[in-house]
Amino acid sequence: MAEMQEVTFTDLLQRPTETVEKLKSSSRRALRVHRRGSEDDLVLTTASRSAQDDQLVEVATRLLRAIMSDPVVRSSHLLDLLPQVFPWLRFLPTGDRIEFVRELIAVWDASHDIDSPVPVLQLIAEWRNTAQVYADPELLKVLRSDVIEDAGPVPTPDAVS
Repeated sequence: MAEMQEVTFTDLLQRPTETVEKLKSSSRRALRVHRRGSEDDLVLTTASRSAQDDQLVEVATRLLRAIMSDPVVRSSHLLDLLPQVFPWLRFLPTGDRIEFVRELIAVWDASHDIDSPVPVLQLIAEWRNTAQVYADPELLKVLRSDVIEDAGPVPTPDAVS
């Protein structure tokens, strides 16, 4: 994928015509806009490109739903394919892989209804963290043990001002 061209917020404000021309000539039809003093950059794109991206996500969502509605595909082929998308799935037990797929579809549908990708991304992050635990046998052993050693007194938290 081509790198996104970058401009500063000052460029956008002081040279809007040049910035828009840069946007039009960009292979991705998008510019990253750096804002001084902010941790979050902006992405400037055309409305038509944004609509195309939205359509593509909708097609991918419908395709995944269709695949998941077929029990034969869901139970066999999808579980074989998903590690290409999420390589960390290989560390999960089979039952957890199936549960991840079920939750992914349910949360994806719910996220679509509220027009937010955040729940889907959160679910993926949580399952990836679970896979990291399974990938570390020592950590898994500690977390599965019934004995939790006392780590000593807990200091009083600082007062929030």
